[in-house]
Amino acid sequence: MKNFRQIIVLLAVSIKLAAQPQTANYQYKIDLINIRADKILVTFTPPQNNLKEGKYIIPRMVPGYYDAMDFGQYISDFKAVDDKGRPIEVKKLDVNTWMVADLKNAAEISYLVSDGWEHLTQQTGGAKSPASMFKKDSLFIINYNSLVGYFDEITTAGYDITVKKNPEFYPSSALKYIPKNDTIDVTSAKDYRNLVDSPVFYCVPDTTWLRVGNTNVLVSFYSGKHKSFSKNLAAKLETILTNQQAYLGGKLPVNEYAFLIYHEEIPRGLMGDGLEHSNSTVCLYASQTLDELPNALKGLASHEFFHILTPLNIHSEEILEFNFLDPVLSKHLWLYEGMTEYATIHMPVKQRMTTLVEFTKVIEGKIRGMEPFDNTLSMTEMSTTAIKRQDQYLNFYQKGALIGLCLDIRLRELSKGKIGTQDLMQKLMKKFGPEKAFNDEDLFDEITAMTFPEIRQFFKYYIEQGEPLPLKESLQKAGLDFDQTLKVITVIDKPSKSQLSLRKAWVNQ
Repeated sequence: MKNFRQIIVLLAVSIKLAAQPQTANYQYKIDLINIRADKILVTFTPPQNNLKEGKYIIPRMVPGYYDAMDFGQYISDFKAVDDKGRPIEVKKLDVNTWMVADLKNAAEISYLVSDGWEHLTQQTGGAKSPASMFKKDSLFIINYNSLVGYFDEITTAGYDITVKKNPEFYPSSALKYIPKNDTIDVTSAKDYRNLVDSPVFYCVPDTTWLRVGNTNVLVSFYSGKHKSFSKNLAAKLETILTNQQAYLGGKLPVNEYAFLIYHEEIPRGLMGDGLEHSNSTVCLYASQTLDELPNALKGLASHEFFHILTPLNIHSEEILEFNFLDPVLSKHLWLYEGMTEYATIHMPVKQRMTTLVEFTKVIEGKIRGMEPFDNTLSMTEMSTTAIKRQDQYLNFYQKGALIGLCLDIRLRELSKGKIGTQDLMQKLMKKFGPEKAFNDEDLFDEITAMTFPEIRQFFKYYIEQGEPLPLKESLQKAGLDFDQTLKVITVIDKPSKSQLSLRKAWVNQ
């Protein structure tokens, strides 16, 4: 009788697996209901193949976050079986890779996934916005890079995802999720990069939709203590996005966008963490109340949204063909982070959301902010070694933004006010785009050809060689005086006609 029962069980498994034949895509199932010791079960069928073995990869790194996170550390109980339920040999090679034998006959592969963090004040050794978080009865924040992988030998296949979830939960994401019934949703992505680029919140939603020009914007908010706050955040975001639209030439370069915002209550202080994606941003906040959240969101959301320019539309081959296991980093973090941060601080003054004096205070903060770092280093070399030079990385948000400022003024000077960094980014986006990368070595020459011969010298001195930025000289051209000893910027009382003209073109004031 015991043997008979085993045969019946084996037959049932075989019938189940046989009903899930290999296809051209990865077929994944993610179970958000049957949580095991705070771990979720992921199962998948590989794409049809004829491989004797395959190396399965969970990312070590992801685009937009320039440090190793080793998402394979959250994977356990990795197994593979054929269509009769018989085990297939699996060997763990390192923290992020597994070798699966006889891959052509692998009918199902399964493993358990732990979340990367429980609360925002937890010390995890890295940012939390690229990781996932599971709270069975309230919220799942899913970054697919921590749940789903790919075979090194099968990198161009698409992904079909089935999610089993609480009937009260709904997804918030840039990806389209189709409900099959109360507990089953399905979605798909054309490739792994597209899937990882699309995080999702599963929860009882507090959502508000905006229409800004040609763009539909979802604002999805979750807080364990506070409800119905998405409208407040949406009102703040609408102002920001409307002004960003004007700053970007009257049209946002995306048709749909999602802000996924999580809030957690803490006794004191305010902390935030965010990661940009092509059509969405994950924003994580912790504070005592929600009073400061709209203003805090203003800066973070503006910066992350400006990433739709770079690196999401303007990027090198290293970004387009990102190696999730062992990436080669681009030379141009000054562009990806520095110019994005510059647009973030420049847009409010250019759109008259703030005054010139308020803008000078922001610039002073950036100047003081770069002081703790080694400002003699080449920004291009720092970029390619960003993983090793984490002690210098945050200077891309300080000195990188000031490079943008000096470049903007220099372009305005050479063009008699007609061209600035706003125009430069539009030109780059028009020439390249989401699926067309520039060559890392050619970018400076590309920009020089688009603008002026003198700009090549600017790049050589201040980005490649690490020469001191010409802050006093640059600000003087716009009718501002910079005291290098006190690190204070003042507006010149009687600027010249040329200074007034450049200032008008630069900051519209």
